[in-house]
Amino acid sequence: MKKMTIRWLCMGALGLVVLAAMAEEKAPAFVERSRAELLDRVHGGWAGMLIGGIEGLPHEWKYKDQPRATLPEFTFLEKGARSDDDNDFEWTHLYFMDKENAVKLPYQRLVEIWKANMNSGIWVANKKARELMDQGVVPPETGSVARNPHAWYNLSGQFCVEAYGLIAPGMPQTAADIGLHYARIAVSEEPLQAAQYWTALISLRAFHEGAIEAAMQQALGAVDPQSCMAEVVADACRAFHAQPGDWKAARRVMDDKWRIQRKWNSNSTPVNGALVCLALLYGGDDFYRTLQLAMALGHDADCNAATAGAVVGVRLGFRRIAALPQFKMPDRYVNKTRPQLPAECKESEQAETLLRVAERVILANGGTQLAVAGQPGYRIKLQAPQVLERLPAKPHGPDNKP
Repeated sequence: MKKMTIRWLCMGALGLVVLAAMAEEKAPAFVERSRAELLDRVHGGWAGMLIGGIEGLPHEWKYKDQPRATLPEFTFLEKGARSDDDNDFEWTHLYFMDKENAVKLPYQRLVEIWKANMNSGIWVANKKARELMDQGVVPPETGSVARNPHAWYNLSGQFCVEAYGLIAPGMPQTAADIGLHYARIAVSEEPLQAAQYWTALISLRAFHEGAIEAAMQQALGAVDPQSCMAEVVADACRAFHAQPGDWKAARRVMDDKWRIQRKWNSNSTPVNGALVCLALLYGGDDFYRTLQLAMALGHDADCNAATAGAVVGVRLGFRRIAALPQFKMPDRYVNKTRPQLPAECKESEQAETLLRVAERVILANGGTQLAVAGQPGYRIKLQAPQVLERLPAKPHGPDNKP
């Protein structure tokens, strides 16, 4: 019966992918946006990721068996943003991507960058990958299950990739391709499904004006239908509709299945991806409430709030986030972890860096520069999500660890 249930869930997810693909066929092939409009969206996603990750830190690992009793209040980084592993892996890569005019930095170059910069504030799969580099191992072997004991489950497949969706707006295939390139440094198998999903969703959300659930369903086209990620999204949507006013009840359903019954640990992509999905569904594009939920739902709450913040932030744009009454963040980012990067810069300068990289991605994938309403802008060739990395025939899991 359990196998039959899983089969039907996968078939349901596949059906949603087919419907999304049919809708995509009728969608326009291109979208035109001014540079200012696109910067606002990219900036919103980046700021959302920073706010969620850093404001979520007080809630990290605080709520395991039960969620937080009430939704937490918080201000939006009133002392400014700072380096943290929820943002500085991507920021380091983006800094060198921009500086060296390379979207996918060669793995040997990434080893040099990691050896110079990734020596503090790194954990679990990323820490093991860094140790392997000292032994002469080069990605993607640093993220293989044969060498890295955390590679088959670790959350770096989610929280180290969101920005790659921001630099490929409206291009989920390209976003997933870039995300996979960098995710393979530390993980493989199921976490790569998460990397494909979250980069694709963020990419789609840059221009997707419909409800968040519709975008989540469309992003399923980027993952293997047999994956836990596909099943997690289907489960979250089902729990949300079964308990539309009770996020705690939905959380119990998801945690009971994925952590208790299926035995994925609290640092895994299925357990935490489930909670991000719930935060997005119950948050309904309300930025503040979505982050409150991501923090209160528990487990790796700072990482989950960062991912949720990126998804909602790119949809709303920075101007709308900055207009919220809780917003306090000065235009400042302090780096205390990555020696080759500036010790301090403006957060808005980081957004400009992302947009410069995004421009290269747009032009390399069939887009052009043009005037939009008399302002500099872009004509972006839209893509449908597509599975680039499938699960192996016998993926590792809680009952089949490497």
